[in-house]
Amino acid sequence: MRDPITVLETIGADANLMRATAAQLSESLQDFGLAPALRMALLEGDLPTLRETLRAPDVVCCLIDPAEEEDEEEDEEGEDEEDEDESVPARKPLPHVSAR
Repeated sequence: MRDPITVLETIGADANLMRATAAQLSESLQDFGLAPALRMALLEGDLPTLRETLRAPDVVCCLIDPAEEEDEEEDEEGEDEEDEDESVPARKPLPHVSAR
């Protein structure tokens, strides 16, 4: 008897099995040596029975909203500007010349 997850991966990877008729799929599942309850659940598309048979957990999705990056970018830009000011020598004012 093969691992049911491996069988599902094989079906998903084989285009012929994905498009097989119920009779062809049933024959292939018998060749894989799956338990009768699992084979029937696969053929009927009975998701609750598949989950129970495979002891698969319910799908749970957790989303985490990241902190806004704008604040960090502004801080980094501000630091860059300060660094630039320090690296450039201070300019002296030009003398005022009157045009007479």
